[in-house]
Amino acid sequence: MKGTKLRGVVAVVAAVVAVPLAACSAGSDKPASVGAVPKVAVVLGGNAQDRGFNQAAADAAYELQRRGEISVQISENVAAAEAETTLRQYATSGFDLVIGWGLGFSDPVFRVAKQVPNARMVATGGVDILERATASVETWTYDALQLGYLMGYIAGSTQLSPVAVVDGEQAPFLQAQWFGFGQGLAAANPGARQLPPVYTGSFEDAARASAATTAQIAAGAKLIATNAEGYSVGVASAAQTAGVPTIGLSASTSAAAASVNIGQVKTDMLPILSQWIARLRDGTFGSKGTTSTIANKSLVAADIRKVPAAPGMPADLDKRIADLAERLRAGAVTITPWQPGR
Repeated sequence: MKGTKLRGVVAVVAAVVAVPLAACSAGSDKPASVGAVPKVAVVLGGNAQDRGFNQAAADAAYELQRRGEISVQISENVAAAEAETTLRQYATSGFDLVIGWGLGFSDPVFRVAKQVPNARMVATGGVDILERATASVETWTYDALQLGYLMGYIAGSTQLSPVAVVDGEQAPFLQAQWFGFGQGLAAANPGARQLPPVYTGSFEDAARASAATTAQIAAGAKLIATNAEGYSVGVASAAQTAGVPTIGLSASTSAAAASVNIGQVKTDMLPILSQWIARLRDGTFGSKGTTSTIANKSLVAADIRKVPAAPGMPADLDKRIADLAERLRAGAVTITPWQPGR
């Protein structure tokens, strides 16, 4: 999640709908019936092909559309000031589900839901968004602690230390992620040292990220942990120049990322989006908050690979990750919650 974007969701020009759908009416509080192929609109604060959170969810929507289960229309790079207007346009235009995918979009979603009571919508945000669900609005967040813990465990398995963090804006969900990261790092390598995270103040500025990465390496970092964002190319370039591996990037970010990145933890929105569509169809949508976790297979390790800069990665890392995921699902691993001020 970030600023007006939550790193995530959905997809493309609507496919042909099998049966006509009744347009929503602002004067009725009864939801329109859902067609054989529900129409889904998603309002993004960022790019659906950002190789990060937006693309992960977009891929899920493409997959459901490929299966013929939904048709999707997306508005990308929507500014916070434009979100309410865009959401309202979709809510009054016959869409069965309207998703506001951005931390800054939650309030506009709830305002539009009151204005168009027959609309069905999703609001996204931090953990506090879960209790705000209403009869017509479901809410979503992800477990930043678990995401960070799993990433930290992978980082610790390299036996590299110290480990540095380079990220964009300093936000509570990112602070929680890196707090969980430290716990996972220690679980895999008790002797590892984590340097204090560096936040550049921008999710898009690759030059700042490159400078921060270079500074962390100069401070002794042997591994750079980061996230897949607009700034990613800067992190990968600086790391490649120094011969230092990274974790958290998409291997498709750049040639540099493909040569130094050992893996990432992705948010897989396919299970969650599928659940929303199922509830639309059976009439139970609403009054529910959902969290992406390892247990519901919405937080997954991905793109795990050996790179020359991290020769100590264990050959059975995939098995170790699977075992950890199973223990987390079973509640056998305790992750200490992050609190402001830590």
